[in-house]
Amino acid sequence: MRRIIKYGILALCLISTIAYWKHQDLTPTLSRYLPNHFNETFGRETAAAQPYLIHDHKEEIDDDLELNPTTSVDDIVPVGSSSLKSRFGKITASFGDPDPPYEDAIASHDLHNELHGYPHFILREHMIRGLWSKHGWIMTILGNELAKPEDERLEWLLWHDRDTVLMNPQTPLDIFVPPKDNFSDINLLVTNDRNGLNNGVFMVRVGQWAFKLFASALSIREYEPNIKLKYTEQSAMEEVMKRPWWASGVAYVPQRWFNGFPPNDDDDKRNKPASSRPGSLLIHFASNRDGLRPDRMAHWGKIAKTRTAEWDKPANETGYLNEIAEYWERIGRGESQESVIDDVGKRPWR
Repeated sequence: MRRIIKYGILALCLISTIAYWKHQDLTPTLSRYLPNHFNETFGRETAAAQPYLIHDHKEEIDDDLELNPTTSVDDIVPVGSSSLKSRFGKITASFGDPDPPYEDAIASHDLHNELHGYPHFILREHMIRGLWSKHGWIMTILGNELAKPEDERLEWLLWHDRDTVLMNPQTPLDIFVPPKDNFSDINLLVTNDRNGLNNGVFMVRVGQWAFKLFASALSIREYEPNIKLKYTEQSAMEEVMKRPWWASGVAYVPQRWFNGFPPNDDDDKRNKPASSRPGSLLIHFASNRDGLRPDRMAHWGKIAKTRTAEWDKPANETGYLNEIAEYWERIGRGESQESVIDDVGKRPWR
């Protein structure tokens, strides 16, 4: 009898230990991050998909997702034994002493990266003087991918400036890229604003085409010094994109898809083509003429962190899927990108 009691106590201790260990949830699952308006069924279906985490091996991701890692090309750490491997990655840069509004903005991408398995490459030191490190860092990541066997490479990269706040982590990046069958020649997705190209956020296909484009943009200052570059590296990129060999591989898409500016409180201006809207992937705070950009970023950062049902929703509950499908269908019929953007980009999401 004593032996039975002894083994019973040991079994009880073992069960308690396992239950406690599981409760710690050391490896976060997707269900932990689902917004309040998701139902339980969705949570059970998606919790099995383990993401890839990006970290610096020094800190653990806390409940508020406030980790801001400095990521190298080797810091892609798979969680658990999942086979989830995204074909998309993200790139950004932020230099100097940590600046809270910008660090918080970069951190706003953490959940999106974890949910979809996106490696996030963050440059923390200047590679080239001025803003040209942007092109140098993109080339570094492209080169690292091109050095891998083709079936192990990322396929697309999203560049985002450090002043972007990720608003809707449920939006996967693959909804934006062109259909493979008819648009394999499209290697770059960009948006214009009223000043021309805005390269604060864009998507580029991993390949030699992209590597050569950024190398050419970097060479303009040395080999074509007479070209005026009003917006430095952005103008250099725009100049190269105009040249025939690259122009055919560029698709201009509606700005609000992934490079929209903060929404306007004025109802008459709420659906401006340049403005993000509830359900948009992110908000880009490109202008700081009034010096209030950090305040605006903090305001929208709080909304993003709260994950309200108004902003944080599945893609099929936004205007994305129909709008994107229509865009590529009309481009495939031979309509000009400019005319399709002018039509589609002005429509409100209902």
